Amino acid sequence: MHRMCAQGVALVALLLAVSGVAAAGDLGFSADIGLEVTYAPVPPASYDITSDLTLGFAISGVGLVSETEFSLAGFSSECMTIGVDLGAVRIAEEIRFEPYFAWNDLSFNLSIVGIEIGMDWIFADIGGPQTPSYSMGTVFRLASSVACGFSITSLTGFGVVDLVNLLDGIDAPFSHELLCLFDHLDALCEDEADLDVTIVDGFYFEEELVRLEVDYLGMMASNTTWFDAYGLAKMLFELGYRFDDPSLRFLTTMTLDGSFGIVAAGFILDLEIETVRFTSDTMFAAPTVPTLIPIAFDGQRFGVSFQVCGVLVTSATDFDEAFLFSQELIGIEAAIGPVTFASLTTFDAGGFAEQRVCAAVAFSGVVLFTHTEFDFTGIELVTFGFHFVI
Repeated sequence: MHRMCAQGVALVALLLAVSGVAAAGDLGFSADIGLEVTYAPVPPASYDITSDLTLGFAISGVGLVSETEFSLAGFSSECMTIGVDLGAVRIAEEIRFEPYFAWNDLSFNLSIVGIEIGMDWIFADIGGPQTPSYSMGTVFRLASSVACGFSITSLTGFGVVDLVNLLDGIDAPFSHELLCLFDHLDALCEDEADLDVTIVDGFYFEEELVRLEVDYLGMMASNTTWFDAYGLAKMLFELGYRFDDPSLRFLTTMTLDGSFGIVAAGFILDLEIETVRFTSDTMFAAPTVPTLIPIAFDGQRFGVSFQVCGVLVTSATDFDEAFLFSQELIGIEAAIGPVTFASLTTFDAGGFAEQRVCAAVAFSGVVLFTHTEFDFTGIELVTFGFHFVI
């Protein structure tokens, strides 16, 4: 504990020293300090308190971020990220301890004449604290964007699976764009989760992901194909069109397995008129019991977003495969001067399920924030803290 405190003091002193040099030489120095404290009840009569300390700075293309977490039991985790941006070349390394060594990711990216080439070398503990087992994985990336809105992305993993997490976990890019109302509600009052690939035992070819995208003259089309060590694993197709006035977009999706059988399909309709937006998402899936039809109705979602007197209201309603009510999300967001407020209420078939409330106030480079979650049984989580940017 004393060592971690000493390291924190030394890092703050280093930030202040570099800040003085940067101010004199105008090196584009920036720094941020954040502290977050979380209280969570532990049934039946206990609780847990965690604190997250974030320290970071950037100067002349070099950045360092340290995130340290403590709990009532002591040190919990440490994540340190170091990045160097040289324009066409970017190098970064991420090291994590949870609380023992868990992850080391060294990445290299080269961008030149519209072509991006990258490599990730990952060394991780896949066994756990009690029986550590270390394994290595490598991911090769190749991406290019050419004329007429066409782009191609290729990811190849050795000793690595779940490569789609390097694409922010997005299986279908245009579906993700049109379904942003639902994603916005899911992330409201929540911190964005960092997605990792999965390291497996043995350094062999495990997965290949190839994505083609076309967005030209209103047409939207994409194909994402997965290969594993046995050949073709899955294919996902998207095809749609967008109109500008009024803003109307529709998209169809289809997912095939390795034997070219249809396992899922969908139809998305997205309409936006001034400050009102409506999205419909109809889902189909292969039935669990074999029938004469390859896919059957699997669910329906409706999303609506509109503004009233500067207040943004977003609602999402889900129905299951029997078209019975499943879930309702209602989000309310407002900004009054330096104060921002957001609320997310969740209802299910049994009634009220959960409430999230978060608020923040910003002044002179400082952001104070709080976040609370509760259900009908009481408080589930309370978080408060600050973030200071130099």
